[in-house]
Amino acid sequence: MGTRADADDEAFWGDADDDVALHRYRTLVDAIDDGIYQLDAEGRFVAVNDVVVETTGYTRDDLLGEHVSLVLADADVRRMERELEGRIEANDDAVATVDLDVRTADGETRPCELRVTPLLTDGEFRGTIGVARDCTEVYRQREALSSAVASAESITSIIDEADVGVVVLDEACTVEWADETIERYFDLDRGALIGRDNRAVVDDALKHRFSDADSFATTVLSSYNADRYVDRFECRVVGDGDGYEDRWLRYQSKPIGSGEFAGGRVEFYYDISDQKESEADLRESEDAFRSLADAVEEYAIFRLDTAGNVVSWNKGAREIKGYGREEILGDHFSTFYTENDRAAAVPERNLERALEEGSAEDEGWRVRKDGTRFWASVTITPIRDDDGSHQGYLKVTRDMTDRWEREQELEIELERILGRISDAFYAVDDEFRFTHVNDRAAELLQRSEAELLGKQLWEVFPDLHEIDAVWDAFHTALETQEPTSYELYYDTLDFRVEANLYPSETGISVYFQDVTERRERERELERTERRFEAIFEDPNILVGLLEPDGTVIDINGTAMEYVDADLEALIGDHFCETPWWDESVRAVVREWTDRAAAGEYVNFEVDLTRPNGAGYTLDGVFRPVTNDEGDVVSIVVSARDITERKKRERELEESEQRYRTLAEHFPNGVVTLFDHDLEYTLAAGQGFDKIPVDPAEAEGEHFDDVWPTETNRTLKPALQAALEGEERSVELEYAGREWVVYTVPITDSRGDVFAGVTMAHDITERKQYQRQLEETIERLEESNKRLEQFAYAASHDLQEPLRMISSYLQLIESRYAEDLDADGEEFIDYAVDGAERMRDMIEGLLAYSRVETQGNPLEPVALESVLESVVADLHLRIEETDADVEIADLPRVEGDASQLRQVFQNLLSNAIEYTDGEPPRISVDAERRGSEWTISVHDEGIGIEPDDQDRVFEVFQRLHSRENYSGTGIGLALCQRIIERHGGEIWVDSEPGVGSTFSLTLPAVATDSR
Repeated sequence: MGTRADADDEAFWGDADDDVALHRYRTLVDAIDDGIYQLDAEGRFVAVNDVVVETTGYTRDDLLGEHVSLVLADADVRRMERELEGRIEANDDAVATVDLDVRTADGETRPCELRVTPLLTDGEFRGTIGVARDCTEVYRQREALSSAVASAESITSIIDEADVGVVVLDEACTVEWADETIERYFDLDRGALIGRDNRAVVDDALKHRFSDADSFATTVLSSYNADRYVDRFECRVVGDGDGYEDRWLRYQSKPIGSGEFAGGRVEFYYDISDQKESEADLRESEDAFRSLADAVEEYAIFRLDTAGNVVSWNKGAREIKGYGREEILGDHFSTFYTENDRAAAVPERNLERALEEGSAEDEGWRVRKDGTRFWASVTITPIRDDDGSHQGYLKVTRDMTDRWEREQELEIELERILGRISDAFYAVDDEFRFTHVNDRAAELLQRSEAELLGKQLWEVFPDLHEIDAVWDAFHTALETQEPTSYELYYDTLDFRVEANLYPSETGISVYFQDVTERRERERELERTERRFEAIFEDPNILVGLLEPDGTVIDINGTAMEYVDADLEALIGDHFCETPWWDESVRAVVREWTDRAAAGEYVNFEVDLTRPNGAGYTLDGVFRPVTNDEGDVVSIVVSARDITERKKRERELEESEQRYRTLAEHFPNGVVTLFDHDLEYTLAAGQGFDKIPVDPAEAEGEHFDDVWPTETNRTLKPALQAALEGEERSVELEYAGREWVVYTVPITDSRGDVFAGVTMAHDITERKQYQRQLEETIERLEESNKRLEQFAYAASHDLQEPLRMISSYLQLIESRYAEDLDADGEEFIDYAVDGAERMRDMIEGLLAYSRVETQGNPLEPVALESVLESVVADLHLRIEETDADVEIADLPRVEGDASQLRQVFQNLLSNAIEYTDGEPPRISVDAERRGSEWTISVHDEGIGIEPDDQDRVFEVFQRLHSRENYSGTGIGLALCQRIIERHGGEIWVDSEPGVGSTFSLTLPAVATDSR
């Protein structure tokens, strides 16, 4: 059957019109195993069989008329189109094979292999017909292998079992590790590979071993440069007939994202030689399938009309049944049945069942033209048109005589085998009813064959229904037709059962054994072997294996490193004569060996000398190994080098003596050492004279037994913290005294905590002094508060007489001005001025006293806004003096805006005031210093003498006469007190005749990033 639209199919389809032919074709493809579909020229589904429907999850109605992109990714659609375009241009109607993912109705993807053939009419593309094979199981097996290889804990064993070559590269493409399989695949020394640049290895040693060397090298090296994955690159190694064999490999390379070799790569070489052979077999099967679809010689495929008469005949039908096309057309298909089947109306019942169920499958004897019989497998499928009208049947028959005969032979052989089976065996049918039980099975199942035959497994052993492993094993075997097994302890029969299940179409054969004793022996043997292997391979343990007479069987590598000898030279010698032992102890070693041979465990500790002269100490045991009868069959000697431990013990003793000496002379306190059990190993110090505890009695006692409950409750967490490496301090009262106790961990040279120390200081007097100091401070604060109240009251009371004096002087001046001479007017002016200055001084003192108590809370303040307000207040003075004030960018600080305004008003006023007659030049700037800002006010005024620079911040300290410069002498003292309230300081740098710089510090705002 050709794939071209104009191929001659008259021999098969007859003279059917296009619609009828299409229905016949759909019926045919539904009778074949793989997914088969047809697309029109636009890529829309025209026909799909049941396998396609099952694979995609869509209904047939969902698919028909839809574009193939419903189930394929756009990139895969374009890839298929390019493949077909190339074949059409070449007028090639051969099958194209494409691997891609099919998208199912539920959003998942399933890997499939598509074999696509274009349909051409006079060179015009009319669509495609294709076969889809689900590759999910194949991919799942591959992914399972990849997942297993990725497991760091079992990678070595899995790689060995999977026969996978592995190379690990670091970030620079240097070979860090390669397994033994690499050596075998390429005849390379993997030790020589370690440390080499793998790019050089590929060029120098690997690529020439492949049939396509350039393709291999390009693929591998380009993955390094692009840092990309390489998956499913297949290449063939050409063997040299000596060092390595011909084989097909699949190369896979992946970047390593984390761990020790993050940034590097891991490369896998999978041996796919068997797979390639299987693929060749698969291609042969597919060729056979195409031959079936095109020529159909192995299947009898023909159509029947609605009455069952033959209306078409293919070559396969002629070969199987012996009739020519002209001989059989028009005859009823019951011609092919036996007389008994025709008498039982089997042909008619098969047609009825096909109509009712959609298809009918049957196996049985059929008759050829020459009268001979053959065993046939038959599928009958009804043919319907678009409106569902019945148009006839499609009948597919295959000669299965050879298989039937083999099955009969197998059944006979099976009966013979079952009769010879000595292990426990039973068989169940597809409903799990017992059909055969041998004697051993009846014995283990504790029921006779008569009690079991015909009974359902779950009926005889109801609790098996609740054991998932058993239930799943039976049902999985029956459903998948794949062998299963289980092993478990079955309480009802009181033994551990190992069962292997082998399914067939008619039921399951079960072979099982009581493996209770075997498993226990195996587990004990495994435990013993693991223990011995762990000990023998431990790099910290010296191990020797001896015969009962002391002859050396084996000595581990750790011990051989100590004695610097050749193991082969020692095997067969008596253990006491080996370099392991010094001459001085060989006699006692022989004694230890004899005692172990008599069944005694012999512990020992001995000082020895290594060949290089270094001394060391071993602590070990001679351990006899006995058989089931109790006879000693070997001796295991194991020992540890405890030299460092001994050294530490000596150092600890010396350290403890030093601690004891220091502790005993520890003044005004108590020192203790304690171990991890909270037992005191040392207790000393002059502080014991003040408490009812004897240090000699405390040593060796547990912490809980030394101190009263309340003290214990307070101190114990601190001691436990010290043993965990944490330092703590605790204050408590004990024996009428106050103490501060410091707990500190004591570590060895490796940093491990091995003990703790407490140091308790008697702080009774210090605490008393501290309380007295706190009381004094409290009294001072109270005194300051009263002084402030007094200052406020005094200023208020003093201002009233001053206002009266000033008012009356002004009244005298206004009423008696004409009666006063010049001296009188001058005297009155002095008096008024003195009163005004006195009022200013009183107000300044009041402000000075209220800095701490009347200020606002400190909060973020923008200094630029504060300075703008101050400059605005001094506007008239600035204009009168023609002053030049420059203000740089200023920060935000934590402060009291009102008080800071007073500070800068004082500083700017002074800078304007104290000039030598020239227009004042003033600048303000800021500098960040850690968590503070330094604000500076610079002027070019008269300056301050060095001796006076501290005095200017004292109350009422004036450096100039009032005739030259006004002021109360309080302003800078007030500034200093305000800055001190803000936690800062203020100072002046000045040079007489040059100018002054007043600087102050203020806390920066925590979130200020300037």
